[in-house]
Amino acid sequence: MVVSHHLALIRRAPTPTPVQADADWPPIATDAKLYTSDGQAYAVTEVGAAIDHALRNQADNVILYVHGRACGGGGEPMKSLGEAVPNMEAGYSAAVVMLVWPGADDSCPLGFPEAKARASGGGITQTLRSFAAYKAQGHGAGVKFTFITHSMGSLVLEASALANGSAGLPTNLFENIIINSGASAAADHATWANALTFAPVAFVTVNDGDNVLRLAGNGRLGRSVDGATLAPRITYVDFTANNVNHAYYLPSGQKGDGMKAFYQTVMNGKPFVFTGAAGTQEQRNGATIYHFNGQ
Repeated sequence: MVVSHHLALIRRAPTPTPVQADADWPPIATDAKLYTSDGQAYAVTEVGAAIDHALRNQADNVILYVHGRACGGGGEPMKSLGEAVPNMEAGYSAAVVMLVWPGADDSCPLGFPEAKARASGGGITQTLRSFAAYKAQGHGAGVKFTFITHSMGSLVLEASALANGSAGLPTNLFENIIINSGASAAADHATWANALTFAPVAFVTVNDGDNVLRLAGNGRLGRSVDGATLAPRITYVDFTANNVNHAYYLPSGQKGDGMKAFYQTVMNGKPFVFTGAAGTQEQRNGATIYHFNGQ
């Protein structure tokens, strides 16, 4: 999908009755919103309606995507609706539902709106709760669900995790979690990453050649985990040898058959199996790091 008139895409969908995952979980005040690829907007309590709309083209895989910094492209949601979302839908044969957090384009191009990202952690929490209710009612059967954050999107997830945002959720809510090019600090990430219990497997991607994260300052999770305590809950995948930059969760940003196979697998909600032909593996702190060899 090519977006030539971004503003024409932003529409407000009819509002269904919000669904609570549990009576003990009241709604969380948040300005975050959900968008489907055609620009329909939904409250975070309406994730079921967003998914049903995204599945109108009979896809059997849904990606819940949390974007990163929004400099250029008209800001969010226009930037991702014109670039990342259609790239994912075409490259992975998937339907995408995007969580948009406000303030991502503040102080462009040099600013780093970390506080704004963290302030939207409740948006992820409410989305997960509402999604759990949707699935508990029997919806989404036969569909695979993948959760991915890109760049500063990891800060939104981190804030949710630190506030126990996934407490009480099913451990198979999603097939995979991917923290891609994470802008969170590597040094203390294990504290919150171990709390990501709403999928059987959670991946963190690492790439020392990420020049965008280099500009964001030292010690970013998506660049290096050297010297950091790892989270046993996490499987780390190191793509430094693939010579890619920042947005390599998109098919257009990938190099090497091993890397492409990894994303085709995990972004389509399938279990990933690492082979020796793809590179080497390392054990540390009870976690595994897969070092891809660039091939």
